[in-house]
Amino acid sequence: MNNSERHKSTLIRRVLPFWLAAVFAAALGAAMLHFHGIRLINYIQYPETNPLQLAETYRVEGQKAYREAAETFARMKDDPARPIRMKNLPTLQKARTLLLESLKLKPNMPGIYVYLSDLAAFEDDTASMYYYRGRHAMSENQASAALEDFDRALTRKGDFHPALLEKIRALITLGRIADAHQSMDDLLKGAPNDPEVLYLKAELAAREGKTQEYRTALEEALKAEPGHLLSAKALGGLLTDEKQYDRAISVFTEARKVYPRDANLLHRLGRAYYLKGDLTNARKTLEDALKLEKNSASLYFDLACMYEKMGKKSHATAMLQKAVEIDPAFKNRILFPDVKN
Repeated sequence: MNNSERHKSTLIRRVLPFWLAAVFAAALGAAMLHFHGIRLINYIQYPETNPLQLAETYRVEGQKAYREAAETFARMKDDPARPIRMKNLPTLQKARTLLLESLKLKPNMPGIYVYLSDLAAFEDDTASMYYYRGRHAMSENQASAALEDFDRALTRKGDFHPALLEKIRALITLGRIADAHQSMDDLLKGAPNDPEVLYLKAELAAREGKTQEYRTALEEALKAEPGHLLSAKALGGLLTDEKQYDRAISVFTEARKVYPRDANLLHRLGRAYYLKGDLTNARKTLEDALKLEKNSASLYFDLACMYEKMGKKSHATAMLQKAVEIDPAFKNRILFPDVKN
């Protein structure tokens, strides 16, 4: 029995029965959807919706649809046309859409790639099944296992672009730089202006300590797609470190047009404003970030620095205390003489 067959043989046993907690979570997600009046909404259209809460709602509803698809898969075990029928199953398509949407809002959300791998297996799409297994392994910091799965995916579908991208990322993680370069060269021949490929090229340059190549690749990625989030964060961070605050702000602002409620992006933008000395915009941007992210010690610390600079020491003290609650290491970072612990 090969790996694909072995995986399929365990699907029914693994997907059924589902935990009572999962059923309760699905009911809660449905209630949230009803309360907010949303069905797969775009959070840009509904700015009052917290993207992390929305990601969780998508996950819960996606799991509910996944369960229905799994039950259908189990019932059709003796049907030779099962793969074709599963491909056209509305609940399967709904589950995949919801789960992928949750990843857009909260990358590497635990367990999502396992569900996506199963959905691909239900359709007998072994290339995608191995691809998602590899993504799950990468999310668990198991790069060697991920590399094996990406290779299995590419064996079944040689031109599987996402699998090749992630294979290179796994090679970089494992320190196999020569192999990563060889695969990167092949990828660039077919997609020289793909921002994802160019960002991966930047990652490879960073691993080798080639600062100028790193910068150039990020600039090329943003030229291809000005709002490319990862490239904008990386280049904007580099410019901030170099005290090129206006350029950093410009890069972050362009990405913000596409990702207006990405808390980490807002944090980086707010910090650039603060370091530039623009406290008005710094305060507004950092407070906007705080509305979306309540568990970042560095965000609370930067807010503390900003409030102290504005003379709002009680606010600064409260923010510093919150930072220390989340990460005690921040207690060693003194803002001003009367706040030492």
